[in-house]
Order: sequence, then C-alpha cells, then structure tokens
Amino acid sequence: MRATIRWVVIVFGALILCSGALVLVAPQAVVQGGDFFLTAGGYWVAVGLRLALGILLWVVAAASRTPRVLQVLGALSVLGGFFLLVIGLERMRSLAAWGSGLDDMILRVVGLMAVGLGAFIIWSVWPPRGGA
Repeated sequence: MRATIRWVVIVFGALILCSGALVLVAPQAVVQGGDFFLTAGGYWVAVGLRLALGILLWVVAAASRTPRVLQVLGALSVLGGFFLLVIGLERMRSLAAWGSGLDDMILRVVGLMAVGLGAFIIWSVWPPRGGA
C-alpha cells in the first residue's frame, strides 16, 4: 500500500513541478487558467487537493528520505486546506484578483518555488535504487 501512496505523491509532486514550470513560461496564462478554482466546484477541488496532499505526505513521510520535512509540508498543506475553508470562496477570489495583479517577475519567482517544491517532493519519496 505504501508503494502505491508513494507513486500518488510522486504524481502530486510532478503536477506541482509542471504547474510551476508553466508559470515560469506564461505567468498571465496560468493566472487566467486558475479561474476554475474560483468557481464553487473548483473551490471544493482546491480544498480537497490540499487536504489530500497533506494527508498523503504525512502517510508517506516515514518511508521517505526527509520524513520530518514531509510531515511539516503535510501539516502545512492540511492547514492550507482548512484555511481555504475558513476564508471562503469570496475572499479566495479577492486574493486571486490581488495575485493576478502582481508583476510577472514575482509570479515567475513563485513558479520557480513551485518547481523546487515539486522536485523536492519527488526526490524525497522516489524509491531508492534497488528498493521498492
């Protein structure tokens, strides 16, 4: 079971990495593409993804190269999911409007951080050589 969870976390990491790379290439296009998460259904998807990633990171942490770091990232992800629930969709829309007004260079820095986070998650849970 843990091997399956590991691969799900690797997919999450790859999605984070690819999203960050897309922000590096086309920051404004990604801002517009993120409008899905500002709908009622998209809001719940965003909450669910954060909660799921956090729980998965916590579960797979013990078998990773960086257990404490993944536990912290998992806890932060779960807190982020609860934060989204607390602020609600309207405040999330306000934050997104503010973020979309940021300079492209700032968005690219955030994208670079996402690339680094995704790569770190993948590296942390990637199966060791000769192992499961």
